[in-house]
Amino acid sequence: MNIIGCAVWQGENVSERPQPVLHATTERGEKITLRPAEMRDVDAILATCTDPETREWTSMPLDYGREKAIGFVEGYAPGWWERGDGAAWVIADPSGDYAGQLDLRIDPRDRKVADVGFITAPQARGRGYMTAAVRAAVEFGFGELGLERIEWRAHVGNEGSKRVAEKVGFVYEGTLRHGCTRRGERRDAWFGAIIRADLP
Repeated sequence: MNIIGCAVWQGENVSERPQPVLHATTERGEKITLRPAEMRDVDAILATCTDPETREWTSMPLDYGREKAIGFVEGYAPGWWERGDGAAWVIADPSGDYAGQLDLRIDPRDRKVADVGFITAPQARGRGYMTAAVRAAVEFGFGELGLERIEWRAHVGNEGSKRVAEKVGFVYEGTLRHGCTRRGERRDAWFGAIIRADLP
């Protein structure tokens, strides 16, 4: 993994520092990039966030429209880094096009702990992009942000998310009854974590 422009910022004001760009390689040898969201991503973000598979396994609102996709690019995604609360990346395929998105969100109660959330674009599923991206984000969190634990959770039944977590090295820690919500409905959640000692 290569990191551009990164800095350890626990306790620092990073609003003037650029969000880092990460590079990773899939098991098939394809090069992907984790970069800040851009306006050129809006249409692909909209298509992904209104995709039936995405809606099934996330809390994405049913009225998700273009204005929300623009809000992601202009406010939500850069806001995590600007506040020092984590990072939200777009995953770009070898052509530079949107292939998904990933959030690494630091727990405000314990800043050595974060959780990861991710969505893969329909056309990018099954290519290994998300596994490589999550692995890069985990390495960045431990190596550059000083994290000690990164957590993952998914609705019970979300086998795609579970496969990614397992390949990256997350250890399954149990099922949280009513541990996730989907548009106001409580659902059971798989729960796991990776700690610094788990890294090879």
